[in-house]
Amino acid sequence: MKKIIIAVVAVVLWLAAVIGYTVAGTASDGDDGEHDFIVLTVKEETVKDYNTMPVFTELARMTGKDVYWTYNTSNQYSNNIDPISIKGIDAIYHAGFSNLKLYNYGRRGKIVAIDEYLDSMPNFKRILENPLRQDIRQALESPDGHIYSLPRIEEMGLKAYPNILFLNKEWVKQLIDKDDLPASVNLQEEDLKDGLKLKRSEFKAILQKFCDTDISGVDSKNKVPLAFVSGNWQGNESDLIASFGVPENREHKTVENGKITFTIENENWFNAIAEMNDWYNRGLIRSSAFSQTQDEFLAKGQDGRYGAFYWWEKETVVAKDKQNDYIVLQPLVDDVTGKQYAGVSNEQEIEKSECVILSSCKDIKGLLGYFDKFFEPEISAQLNYGLIASGAFKSQKDENGKLVPNDDHGNQSTDDFRMKNAPYGVVYLTAEEWENNIEMEPRAKLRLERLEKWVKAHTFENVKPIPNLNYTKEQLDVLNMYESSLGNNISAWMTNSITAPTKPSKSDWLNNLLKTNRKSIDEVKRVNQEAYDSYLSKISAGS
Repeated sequence: MKKIIIAVVAVVLWLAAVIGYTVAGTASDGDDGEHDFIVLTVKEETVKDYNTMPVFTELARMTGKDVYWTYNTSNQYSNNIDPISIKGIDAIYHAGFSNLKLYNYGRRGKIVAIDEYLDSMPNFKRILENPLRQDIRQALESPDGHIYSLPRIEEMGLKAYPNILFLNKEWVKQLIDKDDLPASVNLQEEDLKDGLKLKRSEFKAILQKFCDTDISGVDSKNKVPLAFVSGNWQGNESDLIASFGVPENREHKTVENGKITFTIENENWFNAIAEMNDWYNRGLIRSSAFSQTQDEFLAKGQDGRYGAFYWWEKETVVAKDKQNDYIVLQPLVDDVTGKQYAGVSNEQEIEKSECVILSSCKDIKGLLGYFDKFFEPEISAQLNYGLIASGAFKSQKDENGKLVPNDDHGNQSTDDFRMKNAPYGVVYLTAEEWENNIEMEPRAKLRLERLEKWVKAHTFENVKPIPNLNYTKEQLDVLNMYESSLGNNISAWMTNSITAPTKPSKSDWLNNLLKTNRKSIDEVKRVNQEAYDSYLSKISAGS
């Protein structure tokens, strides 16, 4: 027994040391430890140190506040079961807490109820009290009416459609030149331009040729016919599944005819998974699609090894000299119905939980005053793109007095520039700000143009994304009990079924997915329907 006790104590001490080291081990060399505030942020090591990032250096000059940034990588942070308990920090930036975690930390007094300090935050107070934007306050409130986090608000109209399908036209040209196109596909070189429409069977046949044929300039072992990042917020497989006639998104949950529905209950969803199993076993989809991170996907795509891919934009995925090799495809045409479908995501443009202030902070008003500066339009713009003086924007405002992002950074890509200059996080960039104060960057405009031309028209009729919903404490408890495990079960069944050597059976879908998870499905739907109905009532009353 004594040995067991000693072992347990040793493990506890080791864990405590690891948690302590997670923060201390990421401090900058030579730091004297004398600062007004210490903020833990979640960022990858490839992102520039916030302590030397120009936008934060300028904020320190403007506010007179000495904020020291320490960080966790996303893996470190996700493995820390209680980041609030980390000693010596005053706030967590990019916190990402769930609704339940925010509420529980708040009601226990671990994090600050920010709405009680609005006199120290004139910018944020003005936002919350705007009678035309009461949706912002509603989105941020916890069940007790308090606001426990600072938000990120970026309204571009982009997040509902996180997947555009791109096709490598140069690979198709090679097939045309060899007279080796599939017999079912009738394409000429002049057809290979943005907006090409293909049946799903035609697209599959082209991918099969990509798989089976030597492509000039591409190592066959690195060649990927169709690439995506399964379950990612962007560039996932949802619109491939949607092409079968089901309004899919990565949460498998949407609003259809005013009702919260799970797409996994739709037989068309099962048909899509069964067909994707065939694509996988033919080599059209590779196992990496279900295991790679977003960064790995992006890194591998730079050399043009993808025959086709789903992503937010091609400009991020492939190097500049390869971007003209790819064209935009319209959503695939369903061979049975002849229709095209695009799902809508539930990604929110008003994101709560970007930053929380710990109750242990010795100067809560001072720190909130610092963060209040983030809600000024020009500061928000620089947090999103980089400091004006660093070249993130053109030197002169346009004729309407708007800041104009600079997309020319020499040999440095826009993404590389922003990794060194833009911390993202807490910003206030509503549709009104884009209209009056800040111009959208060119690639955001291009993406909007592509969506308007090729994607949005194919949104499912009577289908809407789930909006920001407010839940009661009891509802949050139900979601906490069922939602996470349900999501894991769906993801596991789906991935295992697609990558299995044989197609899944309908009985397997009905019994091992739907029947096994029936209680969870029904409870999550019930709670979300109640919250959605309440949301509609508030919107109706407000209008």
